[in-house]
Amino acid sequence: MIDTVVFDVGNVLVDWNYLDHLDSLGFSQETKDAVVKAVFRNPVWRRLDEGTMTETEALAAFIRTAPEYEKEIRLAFGSCENCIHPFPYSVDWVQSLKEKGCRVLILSNYSEFLFEKTKGKMKFLPLMDGTLFSYRYQMVKPEPRIYRKLIELFRLMPEHTVFIDDLKENVDGAAAFGIHPIQFFGYEDAKKKLEALGI
Repeated sequence: MIDTVVFDVGNVLVDWNYLDHLDSLGFSQETKDAVVKAVFRNPVWRRLDEGTMTETEALAAFIRTAPEYEKEIRLAFGSCENCIHPFPYSVDWVQSLKEKGCRVLILSNYSEFLFEKTKGKMKFLPLMDGTLFSYRYQMVKPEPRIYRKLIELFRLMPEHTVFIDDLKENVDGAAAFGIHPIQFFGYEDAKKKLEALGI
């Protein structure tokens, strides 16, 4: 019997869309491509999620990658909270699971600076029974140690736990510890998969 549902945040409970954000800034396609590569797809972003690099250090690293786009990098990174918009179903979904008696948790790769900028948008946060944001523990998905930490921190029984994430490598990481994996392709699909597990 499933008694715990663990959610990823980005692209599950909130829309994480940096391309729309860059469009809203009026960047040309060439500029967008350069900023995406320098910032959002830069390996440095992972260091932010790990909590092993500060916002200031990361910005300097992004600019070093594409110094000719310094102005645009500063603008995009400085307003990147606008990449995040909670999905309309998020609060009701969490509430409905809690009404069914489930414990509801978060396991998410998230940087401290972005969390501080966006936590007010995430109205589902106060409903959670616990959260494991990567920056607080200097580890990220899909590293095995973050799933081990999740299990230890919340005293989970993996066979009674579901993890919902949009990335296959992340749900595979959870499955390696015996947690039921659900790769997220959409709200209705995930709801059906939970129902199939008796939730």
